[in-house]
Amino acid sequence: MSSAFYGLMSRLEGYIIAFGSFVIRHWLNIMNAALLIFIAPIVLYPYFMSTGDPTLVAIAGAIKAGYHATCHQLPERSLFIFGYQMAVCSRCFAIYASFLAGGLLFYFIRKRLKPFHIGYYALICLPMAIDGFAQLFGVPLPREIGPGISLIWTVESTNLVRVITGAIFGFGSALFAMPYMEEVMEIEERSVRH
Repeated sequence: MSSAFYGLMSRLEGYIIAFGSFVIRHWLNIMNAALLIFIAPIVLYPYFMSTGDPTLVAIAGAIKAGYHATCHQLPERSLFIFGYQMAVCSRCFAIYASFLAGGLLFYFIRKRLKPFHIGYYALICLPMAIDGFAQLFGVPLPREIGPGISLIWTVESTNLVRVITGAIFGFGSALFAMPYMEEVMEIEERSVRH
């Protein structure tokens, strides 16, 4: 092989290492940006639909079709803005948005927040698990407070309950996973330097 080829391979290897090092140093910014890019179309879908513009409506159709792979999109379990249903259900939107909120918060507390025990994470997951399984299997749960501060028991969850349990899960998942990711990235950064 020629020396030009080896020189090209050496430069390519240098670029790959530099790119990997960049990703390791800026993983949180990259992840938060990716989450924002993932969440934006969920909100843009109803806006595009509300414009009535044929091009934007066609883009909205593609958005909804794309997000169908991640969510059931049932209208009765979804939030509506601009008079149209969002591209995912209320619980999925709450999970995604609160995970992003957790990622943004982690940016400021990343040096102080250490990984916590998986048992605490299981407790964070419990409200959504109870609500989801109860709804799936038709088990009535107290889901609202009615007149005289009496509990209203229903099988079907409400969007408010879905948003609250999804937000707890998403925010807790971010703050559970990110300290571990931070530790891994710090280890990788040290290994790249040596």
